[in-house]
Parts: sequence; structure tokens; C-alpha cells
Amino acid sequence: MLQAIREKAQGWIAWVIVILISVPFALWGVQEYLGIGGEPKVVKVNNREITERELDNAFHRFRTRLRDQLGENYRAGLIDDRLLKGQVLNSLIQQELLAQLAQRQGMNVSKQMIQREIASVPLYQKGGRFDYDTYQRALRQQGISSEYLAQQLRVGMVIDQLSQGLEQSAFTTQRELRESQRLREQRRELGYLLFAKDEFIDQQALDEADVQAYYEGHAADFKAPERVKLEYVSLSLEQLAKQVQFSDADLQTYLDNHRNEFLLPEERRVSHILVALEEGAEQAAKAKAEDLLQQLQKGGDFAALAKQHSDDPGSAPQGGDLGFFGRGVMDPAFEQAAFALDTDQISQLVRSSFGYHIIKLHEIRGNREADLAAVRDRVQSAYSREQARARFDEYFERLANLAYEIPDSLVPIEEELGLKLHSSDWISRAGGGVGPLASPKVINAAFSDEVLGRGNNSEPLEIDNDQVLVLRLLAHEPASTKPLDQVRPQVEQALRQQQAIQAAAQAGAQALEQLRSGKTLAELAETTTARLETPGLIDRFDAKLPPRLRNEAYRLPRPAEGQASHGGVELSNGDYAVMALTRVEDGSLGEQDPALRQGLDRTRANRYFELFVAALERQADIEVLDKKALAGD
Repeated sequence: MLQAIREKAQGWIAWVIVILISVPFALWGVQEYLGIGGEPKVVKVNNREITERELDNAFHRFRTRLRDQLGENYRAGLIDDRLLKGQVLNSLIQQELLAQLAQRQGMNVSKQMIQREIASVPLYQKGGRFDYDTYQRALRQQGISSEYLAQQLRVGMVIDQLSQGLEQSAFTTQRELRESQRLREQRRELGYLLFAKDEFIDQQALDEADVQAYYEGHAADFKAPERVKLEYVSLSLEQLAKQVQFSDADLQTYLDNHRNEFLLPEERRVSHILVALEEGAEQAAKAKAEDLLQQLQKGGDFAALAKQHSDDPGSAPQGGDLGFFGRGVMDPAFEQAAFALDTDQISQLVRSSFGYHIIKLHEIRGNREADLAAVRDRVQSAYSREQARARFDEYFERLANLAYEIPDSLVPIEEELGLKLHSSDWISRAGGGVGPLASPKVINAAFSDEVLGRGNNSEPLEIDNDQVLVLRLLAHEPASTKPLDQVRPQVEQALRQQQAIQAAAQAGAQALEQLRSGKTLAELAETTTARLETPGLIDRFDAKLPPRLRNEAYRLPRPAEGQASHGGVELSNGDYAVMALTRVEDGSLGEQDPALRQGLDRTRANRYFELFVAALERQADIEVLDKKALAGD
């Protein structure tokens, strides 16, 4: 089912169902599972209430996912939290309505179906199979219970049944399909003038009043983001492993109990005769090698022939003996031949990048037990990690208890567990931390109500399987607008860009009027700073044109024979294009593309689903109980 949703994730189905399953939103019956029925309520949907905690969790998780998806392009200052929170609440309401409808209609899924669904999720698998420990660890990292996950999946699967029913009722007629194909494959011939904004930047004169007005009108662009400094302790397996003390007897005992983990790999001792390749003389080299092979097959002495004829200066004096080696050392062709031989067997000719080889196998050292000296470093590392793992689990529990029982300080943790107290540099919601502090979990915790609002320690944050942090607030700076003197160069550059864009658009508008008055693109290219481009026939998906220009070209009316249609558009980079459309070629109505029908059916299904949800909203009794919580105050 999850795979089906991913494949169908378009429009409303993506928004309603994928988010429903991937984010712990308010769902039918969830209050009973979480024991949060007494919390402040935000909205009532047909007598079912969505709590403030559910909205906050949904909002923060959605914003976290947005930050993860955008990466370095994420800018917290550009996101209107109030607007975003309203959109999240709207999704919660829609999902609640769908869940209630499913309940009224008696739709449900079995426990076995949910178990199969959970087992199929890669996040809960190890080695391609469901693993209970991996599953439990993932739930802890997500901050949800197994009951809550099951409820999410139950409602998601039921709502998927609703959506599939609507999707199966959507179909495209043959006439609609032909018309869509005609328009989709339509090609258009055009030329255009490009007025680049950069041509106008140096012409812009700025006065102080303009600079001040731009600064005041775009204050949000020049904000110093809210940021925090953190105090934290780190518990890591590597850290504990370094503290483990051991004797040679401890390591020997560990090696004896784990022999199979420290077997030395198979090695082979071979000799070879190399006939090197000289440019233009490969046939001669091969003939020489074949002659040597025949001598060996007739009983010739391998070592003697190697000393006399081998072109390998390193091994020839030793009769071609290369000693022992394992896999991954020699030329691949040489290795394959050497590891295919039996003891005392001589190979056929082997061609490598060096020339022609004749190989003789002398001895095999198979997978064998190692003594401690040969694998001491590996045994020491494995022993230390095993000992540290037991201590890690014990320390984790004590760390969690201390962080909770003494929420206003990390000093007791430092003193009792011996974990060093660290402090961070400034970190914003967009990041800025290094090492484990770059984790989204750290950012979320640092700006959470528990840490930032109440000044408490965070809960233990599992950065990965081998490291845990507990942090608290050390310093806080709210977002603020930077003084004009500090950002004047950026303000002036932005203002020049804005004015240059306006100047390019004005020049383009004047050129468009002249085109409509009878001038040609070529004539205007001679009298303006614009660059003439003649792409010729284009299609709707032509990548060589800027998307806005291509879209505008397909909005222009079909020109009369021998005439042109004209239009202008500002491009995404601020340049302005003025175009002349001279010809339209409709698409062929030959063989129809099955993908086109599927796309049209999907679009119609999404529209049906949107209208269906809107109808549920109109019929529902929806009451906002706490506008303050919605506003994020």
C-alpha cells in the first residue's frame, strides 16, 4: 500500500495520504491511544477534538521535513509560521473528516494487514527482513509508540480505500484524449528579443531616500535569525571504548571465543614466468610464451625456465616465486587463474596488462586461525566495543534519569557520569552546528518549548546508534533587523537589481509596442541592447527555452497566415523577453500514448478527491476553539 501511494502521490492524494502516514498528525481515535484527552483543544470537528499538542507536533514535524528537503536552501525567515500552521491544521481537519467517514461506513483493516505493512517498511528492516530491535529503535527516534503507528497505518489504509474508489471512477473520453494529444504535441515557431537586466544595472542612480525606503520595505530580508548557544553532554560508544581496560589474557579469551570472526583469509604461493609485451610485437610475445608452456608440459624445470626467460626482474632470480598473496592484490586475470589452480598445477597462458603469464601453484594456506599477535588491533577494538556497549546502555538509562530528575542543570550529569560539559557556538533554526550538533534532532530540541521556552534539559537525543546528547540553553538571541549601516551594500545591490529589472521590463514593453506597430525583431535588435534569439519550432517541453518564455509562447493566440502574434514576459532571473509567434503545428492524432491517458485519469481523480473533501468540509460542523494556538502566540 505504501508503494502504491508513492506511485500515485499527486496533488491532494499526496498531501492528504502521504503526509497522513509519514507525519504523526491528529487521527481518529488517537487521543485514546496517547492519553491526551485532557489537553487544550484547538478545533472541534463533528464533536471530535484536535489538541494543541497534536497541532504543534504536526507543525514542527512538517517544518522539520521541509528543512530536510530544502537543505541549504531552507530559510526560516522566509516562512510564514502562521500561514504554515493554518495549512497544517487544515490538513488535520481534512484527515479527521475522512477518518470519520470511514468509521461511519464501517471500513477497517485487519491486524494482520497492518503487521504486514509494518514489516514491509525498509526503515524497520535489517538485511532485507523485519527486525524488532530496529523497529523499536526507529519508533524511539520518531518519538511515537507502536500503537500510534498502527493507528496511523489503519487510518491511512482505510482512507486509501476511499481514494482508490474515487480514482477508479475517473476516466477520460476518447474525444478528450485526442484533444489533449493534439495540444500536448503541438509545436510553435517563434523568435524573441532578450532584454537582460544586467545591461541596465550600471545605469541606475540611487538616492538616500530610495535606499532607506527599500530597507524599510524589505526589513525581513535583512534579519539576523533567531539563534541559540547550547550547553551539552555527549555519551558515545567510541568514548566509552577508549576507557575500557584490558590485559593480554582478556584479549586472548575474547579471541578464543570469537575465532570465526578473526580467521585469516586464504592465500596462495605461486611462481610465474612473464613474457612482457613490446609495442607491435604481441604475436611474437605470445609465440614465445606458447613455446615455454610446451617445454613445461614436456617436463621442463619451471624455476630454471623462469630464471632464464621471465621478464619480471623482481621474481625471475627466485625462479619466478612470488610468495604468498591473497585476493585483491594481483591483476584480476592473474588472480582468477591463480585461485583456480590445484597444488603443483601449471596454468595455460594468462593475458594481463603486463603480458603473457605462465603460473604454477605451490601451496595454499586456507582460512586459518590467527594468533593474537597477527590480529591484536582488531581483537582489541572488538573487545573494547563489546565492553563499552554494556556500559553504554547502563549510562544511557542513568543519563535519561538525571536529565529528567534535575531538569535545570547538566552539572549533576557531568559529576556523576564523568561526561565532559561542552558549549556550542551560535546555532540558528537553519543550522550552523558542527559534528553531532548539525543533526536535525539537535536543532528541533534546541528551539523546542521544553528547552527554549521552559529552560529545561532536553531528553536524550539519539544522534545515531552509538551517540546520545543531552542539551540545554546557554544563551538566546531573538531575531532582529540588522542596522542599515551594516547591510548597506546588500540593500544598494538589491535596489539596483530591482530598478534594473523594472528598466528591462520597460524597454521590453516599448519594443512590444513597436512590434505590434509593424517593426520586426531583427529591426529592433539593431536599435536596442536586446539580443535576438531564433529557436525556430519548439515543443511544450523544450529545455533550451526559459520555462516562463515557453509557457507564454503557448498562451499566445494562433497567428493568421503570414502574420505573427506578439507577447512579452518577465523571466525568473529578472530578464524580459519579447516574442513573435509566426506558426503553429498541431500534434499528430496517430498512435495514442497510454501514459497520457493515465495522466489525465490521475488528474481527474485528484480533482474528484479535492471536491469530495471540500464537500465533507461543507457538511461538517467545524469549530475553532483556540485561535491563539493557531496563531502561534
